[in-house]
Amino acid sequence: MLAGLRARCGSSSPRVRLRGRPGPGFCDGGALAEVLARHCARALWIFGALLAGTLPAAGADDAERWLERMGSALRTENYVGVVTYVRGPEIDSVRVVHRVAGGREYERLIHLNGQPREIYTEGARSVYLQPQGATIAPHGVSLGPFTRTFHDNLALNRNLYDVTVGSAGRVAGRSAQQLLIRPRQGDRYGYELWLDQSTGLLLQSVLVDGGQILEAFHFATVDVGGKLSAQALVSTLPEDSEVHVLSDGPVEGGAAIPSRGDSVAESPSFEPGWLPDGFMRVRLEARDNHLSYSDGLATFSLFVEVAPADEMPDLVTKVGGTVMVTQRLSGSREQVTLVGELPAATAKRVADSVRRVER
Repeated sequence: MLAGLRARCGSSSPRVRLRGRPGPGFCDGGALAEVLARHCARALWIFGALLAGTLPAAGADDAERWLERMGSALRTENYVGVVTYVRGPEIDSVRVVHRVAGGREYERLIHLNGQPREIYTEGARSVYLQPQGATIAPHGVSLGPFTRTFHDNLALNRNLYDVTVGSAGRVAGRSAQQLLIRPRQGDRYGYELWLDQSTGLLLQSVLVDGGQILEAFHFATVDVGGKLSAQALVSTLPEDSEVHVLSDGPVEGGAAIPSRGDSVAESPSFEPGWLPDGFMRVRLEARDNHLSYSDGLATFSLFVEVAPADEMPDLVTKVGGTVMVTQRLSGSREQVTLVGELPAATAKRVADSVRRVER
């Protein structure tokens, strides 16, 4: 088709001849042919761009439509594949099986590196499984935008981020569209997402701090939209494996409700005097002075304890997108530790603001 269009618009096209003398507002045959050639070149560029999917973004409405498609695909599509996760020096691979049946979601994450372990989710309930005697403490997998609540939480904090449509490309052998999510202030991270052009499924997520890549998830292989039987979700671990409940359901804002019955209504002994816009407390263990905060996309935890005799020096360390700040609480014997997904300067400002709550 392109070859035919070139044949009609190229230099081999017959030269345009005009009879008589051109009047005002007309051009001669050579000039008219040049104008037509320019228009044909422009038409060729547009046509080729449409085929390649590389036309510039139309605007914010396009970005919103892509976000809607992403949120829907993560919940409604059947897919199975291998996700590779790079975080600082850590590299991990996880097999993902996601099935929707009767309006209910079922998902199993199977770690392919290190000690065998899995996370199984049915509806709003998630459990962590590992063989008897395993030495790894039960914990979830921080999959960022791959989580089902990412789209909803971004919508709740839409005023804190700019979302634009980027370029077209390929991920895991599939045509993909890039979305750029940038914080309007420099107090949190941004994301570069690649979505499947056919279904809207998230294929790749890159956590960025300005121009620096901190973490990356991407499907190395993935099949989308096929039929999956319940057999595809069967565990690969022994039947006597340990089972630990990670969450029983979501609270407002999309954060998980811990299974141990923790409450956000208790009164903490310590709390930060400053938080980045959009962050709210989602978990509190008052007896342990452990507080967790989230804006729906990023999460961090605060721990306050009596400083040990061999207390750690004040320090700020970072692995991938996770930062840890440890320092003596001003004017007290306590030590505050912050661990979470924040830029170091933001985390330090939060830690500096922690004070004892006067009762």
